Amino acid sequence: MQTLRIFIIGAAMLACAVLGVAQTAEPTPVTLQAAPPAHAEDAKQQAEMAENIKQLQELKAQNSEILKQQQAALEALDDMQKEAEQLRIYSKRG
Repeated sequence: MQTLRIFIIGAAMLACAVLGVAQTAEPTPVTLQAAPPAHAEDAKQQAEMAENIKQLQELKAQNSEILKQQQAALEALDDMQKEAEQLRIYSKRG
């Protein structure tokens, strides 16, 4: 039991030491390169972005319509379930 306790304490001390060394290590400097101006690519990307936004808006409208249909179907199923429960109640009475 005591050897387990010593092992756990030793492992915790080793982990803390490794974390301490890792935090003090200096990160390697990152060199940034200037990007060449690309006006034609920028205009092309903007056109693609506009087209993508248009497609997403169309998909959103379609999804909204599907959600409305699904909500109507769920309401119809709820009504059918209520009617079925009423039928069960009436069939037990009579």
